[in-house]
Amino acid sequence: MERRREPRWPSYYRGRISFANRFATVDCIVRNASAGGFRLAVHNGAFLPDEFDLAIPRKSIEMRVRSRWRSPEAMGVEVVRAAAVPEPPISLAMARRVRELEQANASLRRRLDERD
Repeated sequence: MERRREPRWPSYYRGRISFANRFATVDCIVRNASAGGFRLAVHNGAFLPDEFDLAIPRKSIEMRVRSRWRSPEAMGVEVVRAAAVPEPPISLAMARRVRELEQANASLRRRLDERD
């Protein structure tokens, strides 16, 4: 008898489990996915907390998940809430270029205002 609420689809994505305020991380493989949860292949998942953050870098998603079941080499998790993925920092060269363009834009606006 099927007990799942949503259909699932096979997947094979690298995942990263983080907990303890992101000071501890564990790699995993996302084997199945559905709208509400995932099946993770993880070595020794019995030592993971009941709730943790799951990141799937290839999909650019990160979410808070809760363990629903565990076995020695796998675990099922349900999504508790999606987390905002922080934007990566920009390079110093890019920040300088943005600043130069903003200054040039401001200069052009001043010139347009002087013509009016």
